Amino acid sequence: MSKPDVSQSEQVEPMVDPVVAEYGLLDIAVNNAAVTPDVNPLPELDEDYWDRLMSINLKGVALSLKYELRHLITQDQGGSIINVSSVRGFRPRPNAAAYVAAKHGVVGLTKVAAMENDSRNIRVNCVAPGAIDTPMLQASLVHRGQTEAEFGPRLSLLNRFGTADEVAQATLWLASDLSSYVTGTTIHADAGYTSS
Repeated sequence: MSKPDVSQSEQVEPMVDPVVAEYGLLDIAVNNAAVTPDVNPLPELDEDYWDRLMSINLKGVALSLKYELRHLITQDQGGSIINVSSVRGFRPRPNAAAYVAAKHGVVGLTKVAAMENDSRNIRVNCVAPGAIDTPMLQASLVHRGQTEAEFGPRLSLLNRFGTADEVAQATLWLASDLSSYVTGTTIHADAGYTSS
């Protein structure tokens, strides 16, 4: 299966349906799609890039929620959805207006979806990763001409980048029954960055 374009409804719906067809139901979903943050100050806003980033980073989550929730509501067995935002949804930085706005939006979508579906036992939460060692972060370091040793302490109280596995652990907890009384909230997997 080729990688779907999550900004297109006609590609998102067929992405969800086969899961239900193969496994009989949908009980957990994780919405995680993003493109590299923009780099221009607002007076130099690139409208085409703004539209592309918003389509993937925000609309993609909204469309995924739309089709996932339809299945969960029809099944009437509850479930857990985890959206992936970013520390930028809580602590903005200059020259990234589109990215910051989209990640704030993901947090808002999470809260609305949680409120709309609380009576159905459908929990909707969010994970906000900080500086995680991914290809996107490494590309950003190259663009800035910096190294992890230089940049890590500025983004982490633990003086290092996080790993995808560490974010996955937070996501797994939200997906599990161990978090059965948690909905509409965000876990910050950011080594304390948003607390400082």
